[in-house]
Amino acid sequence: MSNDDPIVYPGQPGAAHHHTFFGNTAVDAYTTSDNIRSKGNATCRGGTVNLSGYWVPSMIDTATSKPIAPKSLLIYYKTGAWPYFNDGSIMQAIPKGLKMIVGDASRKTAGGSGQFVCLTMATGTGHSAGSAIPTTCKDGDDLRMNIDFPQCWDGKNLDSPDHKSHMSHPIAFWTGDPQRQYRCPETHPVVLPRVSFSVQYTLPAGNDTTKWRLASDMYDQSLPGGYSAHADWMNGWDPAISDLWGMKCMRDRRDCGSANIGDGRTTLEFQGN
Repeated sequence: MSNDDPIVYPGQPGAAHHHTFFGNTAVDAYTTSDNIRSKGNATCRGGTVNLSGYWVPSMIDTATSKPIAPKSLLIYYKTGAWPYFNDGSIMQAIPKGLKMIVGDASRKTAGGSGQFVCLTMATGTGHSAGSAIPTTCKDGDDLRMNIDFPQCWDGKNLDSPDHKSHMSHPIAFWTGDPQRQYRCPETHPVVLPRVSFSVQYTLPAGNDTTKWRLASDMYDQSLPGGYSAHADWMNGWDPAISDLWGMKCMRDRRDCGSANIGDGRTTLEFQGN
């Protein structure tokens, strides 16, 4: 955890709101796409072939003013809406150097990119979902924040001034077939795997989350917390490996599972290479 953000405030340590980082253990204000694979270790199950940086605004307990350590972070790389395209688009592997942000850190109203849910661990089902931190979680629940990155790339820029404009979500259109009604816009024609974050928190005693807010929730505290949910991602994959699973897992539409690269091997076999 720190007040760094190498995408929004590169080279400016302490300039950002408080963030919780996952993945590459050495990500700081001086991390760039050029050096991200040259430093740090990996907290990811796949090991050091994936030195990507993943970060979100910290969850703060305003009763103590202290950040709350998440229980876990699940990162998904999926085909997203691509199976529902009908235009013959071919999914491409993630380009080296890509970085992006999803969500709006300055948002003060409902309807943002983050989706919070009370997750009932015994059954794996969720309830009380919405863009605000729920206050109706039950005994035995965890709190989860889900957020999906856009998967359509302009094919040219690895970043943009707002760190968003080089990417786009697929757009819906009517083809007569409800299962084939998405495509990438003409301005962002390249289909990439969809990156999704799922950050999970253990609830406090009594399940009282009324004092929980994101570090970026800079609005009236009488309103629910969570509206400013957003997430940052900086590619730190070994491109030889991400190109491989991009082909085997994504294009072939295989369910590869954690650390499986789609050809019978796992990323752990490549550590130190």
